Amino acid sequence: MLQNGVDSRQVVNFSIVFSILLCAAIVAMGGVLSQFEIIPHPEDPLVYEWQLAEQTAWGQLTAWLGFALHQLFIWAAVVYAQKRYSKRDYRDSLRPVNVWALGINLVFIVLHYLQTMIFYDAIAQDLPSWTAQFAVALMLIVILGMENQRRGLFFGRKVKFRKAFTDGLRKYHGYFFSFAVIYTFWFHPMVPTWGHLIGFIHVVLVMAQGSLMFMRVHLNKRWMFLLEILVLPHAFQVALNQSSNIWPMFFFGFAAIFLVTQMHGLGLRPWVRQVFYGSFLLLVLYVYLVMREPYQVNEVLRIPLIEYVVLFVMYWIYLASAWLSSRFRQLSLAGG
Repeated sequence: MLQNGVDSRQVVNFSIVFSILLCAAIVAMGGVLSQFEIIPHPEDPLVYEWQLAEQTAWGQLTAWLGFALHQLFIWAAVVYAQKRYSKRDYRDSLRPVNVWALGINLVFIVLHYLQTMIFYDAIAQDLPSWTAQFAVALMLIVILGMENQRRGLFFGRKVKFRKAFTDGLRKYHGYFFSFAVIYTFWFHPMVPTWGHLIGFIHVVLVMAQGSLMFMRVHLNKRWMFLLEILVLPHAFQVALNQSSNIWPMFFFGFAAIFLVTQMHGLGLRPWVRQVFYGSFLLLVLYVYLVMREPYQVNEVLRIPLIEYVVLFVMYWIYLASAWLSSRFRQLSLAGG
């Protein structure tokens, strides 16, 4: 009855409000978390500082159990939806599987909140911080490949990837995206820094997007753009929180990807695009002529180069795999 009366766009609006309320709840929990003794602020930015000075067995058990169960339940929902519905069967009102997926995510969000309040530690205690960053980065790279046919990859120009490659990304992206976002969600304790708060808004909205599989809003270009661009303020704020001097790499790097790829799927007027180009250029000139040294301008290119190169490496791996598979089939037929 619920799924027949709730429009998926209402769920999007509720998810945005819920993510903000969750941040308020995390801030309210800050006083409780002050009782925990965490490791001293590390000099190495790759060392994750929001972990207990001495880990506890119950903290690690509850974090890993929460992550594993959350992941398995969502994967089960994705498997069911893919078997039950087709890509031509998108609609506006929620199906039972959408309600179940939303409920699963809601339950585990609350559980992680309580787990942080009681035990503090998340799975970051056992893993290097770059793994969470890599998972989200790879998710964004896959989106670039999936969206190539709609908005292009370089200034609106499409790359001629094989259809089987992009079809494969679309078919299996739900499994990988859910892993990336749930892994990232359980990697971090719910601590009230600006970087964490923006990050939790981001992952909650991506969870909502995943729960709305086979809904028309799942393909809404402005909603999808919001989910992509939120990485920019999150990465920028995390760099500032860590007193890192490489914040321009994150800010200008993700802004460059917006200019080169993402904004070309928004239907913006030419003059609006020109304003974005001009503003970006002026900011780069100011930062690297006034605040930093000109030779450091290579920071602007690092993240875009990594993302585009990794996408093409993925494609070349696909081509090599397809060629090997074809050769094995030919040899098998010849031997038979």
